[in-house]
Amino acid sequence: MSVNFLSKKNRQLIIDQYASNKPRKQVQKELSEFLNVTSRTIRKYAKELSLSVKAASIVDDKIMVYDIETSRTEATVWWTGKQYINHKQLRTEPKIISIAWKWIGEDNVKYLTWDSEHCDKTMLEKFLKEYNKASMVIGQNNNSFDNKWVNTRAAKHKLRVDRYVKSFDIYRMAKRYFRLPSFSMAYMAKYFGLTLKQSHEGMYMWDMIEYGSKDEQKEYLQKMVDYNKGDIVTTEELYMTLKPYFGSVTNNAVKQGLPKWACPVSGSTDIKLLKTIFTEQGTVQRVLFCEESNHQYKVSNKSYMDYLQRRMIG
Repeated sequence: MSVNFLSKKNRQLIIDQYASNKPRKQVQKELSEFLNVTSRTIRKYAKELSLSVKAASIVDDKIMVYDIETSRTEATVWWTGKQYINHKQLRTEPKIISIAWKWIGEDNVKYLTWDSEHCDKTMLEKFLKEYNKASMVIGQNNNSFDNKWVNTRAAKHKLRVDRYVKSFDIYRMAKRYFRLPSFSMAYMAKYFGLTLKQSHEGMYMWDMIEYGSKDEQKEYLQKMVDYNKGDIVTTEELYMTLKPYFGSVTNNAVKQGLPKWACPVSGSTDIKLLKTIFTEQGTVQRVLFCEESNHQYKVSNKSYMDYLQRRMIG
C-alpha cells in the first residue's frame, strides 16, 4: 500500500518519528505496531516520503580550507635562458614546506611545517589525519596543485589519502562562471573587496628557508607560515562570498537526512520555485531558490512533486 493512502495525521507521524533521535529500528518497530503493518512497509513509506536517509547516522559535515607551500627543484644546466631540462639533470626532489588549514565554521587557522632536516613525512602524517576527516576541501587552484601535491607526497611516504574527499576549486569555478581580467587570488580579493593576499620577499624567502643558516631558516620559515595562513583567510572569504554564484559539489541537505528538494547549500526547506525548464531530452526540471543561502539549484520534477506533497501534509 502506498503512503498516499495514509491519513494526513499518520503521514505526519512517520515524518516526526524519523526526525527524532530514536534508533532507526525502534522507530520502525513502534510505527509498525501503531499502524498495524510490517517494518518493511514502514521502510517503504519512509522511502516514498524521502526519509530513507537518517540524519543521526551521518557524520557531521566537515569542510576544510587548505593551502600548501612547496620547495624548489635543483637541476644542473650548461647555460641560462629557456631550455629543455631532462629528469637526469635533477639533483633534488621537491617537497612540501608548509601546510595551513582551517575548518569552515571555526576561527583557528592551523599549520604544520617540514622538520629541521627538510623532510615532510611527519608533517604529512599529521595533516592527513585531519584531511581524511573532511567531506570536502576548498582551495585556490587546488585541483591542479595542492591536491596533487598531497597525493604525490603521500604516495612517496606510503601514507593513506581518502580518495572520496570532494574538492572545491575556487579558481576553476571562478573561470567557469565569471569574466574577470585575472583569476589570481590577489586580484579576486581586491576586486570583491576582501582581505588582501599577503605579499612576501619572493625567491629570497625560499633561498633563506632552503639554504640559509639555522637562524635564517627559522626566521623565514615563520614568514612563510604567516603568508600561508594569510592565504587561508582570503581563500575562505572568497569561497563564502562567491559560493551563491557557483554550483554545489556536495548536497548538504541529503547529508542532514533532508529531502532532495531542500537547499543543497544550507539544508533549508524554506524554498520557492523560480521557474520550470524543459530539457532537450524531454524531462522536466524545476529551478528552486533558497533565500537563506541565496542559492539557485535544479531538482527533478519528481523531487518537486514530493516537495508539494510535503507542503500539503504540513
